[in-house]
Amino acid sequence: MFHSSESEEGLKEQIILEAAMDEFIAHGWTGARMQAIADRAGINKTLLHYYFRSKKNLYQRILYRVMKYFFGIVLGNIVESGSFEEFLRAAIDTIVEESGRNPRLPMFLMQELSLGGKTARVMLREVLNEQKQPLTAVMLEKVRKGIEEGVIRSVDPGQFILTLIGSCLYFALAEPIIMEIGSLAGFMEGFDRDGFLQKRKKEIFSVLYYGIRKRGAEE
Repeated sequence: MFHSSESEEGLKEQIILEAAMDEFIAHGWTGARMQAIADRAGINKTLLHYYFRSKKNLYQRILYRVMKYFFGIVLGNIVESGSFEEFLRAAIDTIVEESGRNPRLPMFLMQELSLGGKTARVMLREVLNEQKQPLTAVMLEKVRKGIEEGVIRSVDPGQFILTLIGSCLYFALAEPIIMEIGSLAGFMEGFDRDGFLQKRKKEIFSVLYYGIRKRGAEE
């Protein structure tokens, strides 16, 4: 997830960031220790401080990289979409796919939000300011265009985007609980995770698209 150059320095930083994310998820901001992060990364603590100076700097770097990665991929996949239907499919496919492939990503963000999200807001603003077309603006414009063209009924664009993102991230955030409930109910035997995520994409699209599409609308 933490893409970097192929240089030795870049690869070392990537290893540290991955190890630090694991430590922050496991023990939270308060419980995470620089020594434990160094141990996970297989380096000494002095080298860790050389790269990031402090736990705060390391934490901010992870948040920045996570948001830049996730927002960049979603933006890249929806910005060229033509119709509202194409936009919605691209957004759902990307968010479900990336959160399913990188389940630590939404977990890390949720942990930050549970602390109030102050650092996340700062990093998010930085990431969006770097984008020529901010992801949030593009998504809202796609919804407004769908309304103006008569493809979908009038909805609150902001509320719709929140519903879209929440629906796509729910499984990644609640997977352990969903698996336990499914196991107790007896319908998780032979569970195919990849197959489930593919079906999940179709179900989210069907509920959202046909829930707000105007009758008789053609694209």
